[in-house]
Amino acid sequence: MTFSSRLAAALTPNRLSQALADMRRQGRPCIDLTASNPTRAGFHYPADLLAPLADPLGLVYRPQPLGLAGAREAVTADFARRGVALDPGRVALTSSTSEAYSLLFKLLCDAGDEVLMPQPSYPLFEHLTRLDLVTAVPYRLEYHGRWSIDLASIEDQITPRTRALLIVSPNNPTGSIPSVRELDGVAALCGERGIAVIADEVFADYPLREDTRAGGGALCGRTDVLGFTLGGLSKTIGLPQAKLGWIAVSG
Repeated sequence: MTFSSRLAAALTPNRLSQALADMRRQGRPCIDLTASNPTRAGFHYPADLLAPLADPLGLVYRPQPLGLAGAREAVTADFARRGVALDPGRVALTSSTSEAYSLLFKLLCDAGDEVLMPQPSYPLFEHLTRLDLVTAVPYRLEYHGRWSIDLASIEDQITPRTRALLIVSPNNPTGSIPSVRELDGVAALCGERGIAVIADEVFADYPLREDTRAGGGALCGRTDVLGFTLGGLSKTIGLPQAKLGWIAVSG
């Protein structure tokens, strides 16, 4: 049986996953530093956190193309909490951030087109691009006392098939947040070439250091580049099962 090229050729566990499974099978004590499920990390949640799920309005079905107006207004209120003014008409709701990526790749790219992605970064992006027949092309994050975007590497990687550039803020695993100067540079490179910028801000509430203001919505006020800012409820409230994402459109 031959399966789609969208799927990775090898689906075997990587060496780290295999080593962890072996230790658990042997009953050996270990600390899994890759664990990312907050519900298993000892956090204490408010007793009434899930109470809104019992609201009778949950039984009412009123589909709207961009998502319920009240929910989109709640998203804009969350941006306002960070000092960003946003029109609910520029917000689209999705079932997850992964779905938001898939929709944007379909909107922006034909099969074989390219999306620039930071390196190092989260390995999920390579799988998401493959599923939509898009080519992931890395650009560098460099470290000189702090992690920053290597603008020269972006310019080197741009081709006629480049359709979008991805920024993760704060980035996983570096924790870096692009400065205004870096965003200006990215916008200058992408705006004049018609390349969209996708800003993944699902971890905007979790800066690496307390003295760092993660902010969020840095693209929302820009008019010099087409921007899509992604966020998600599951990260904000620390419940992976609360699958709601959003796309804020700017430019």
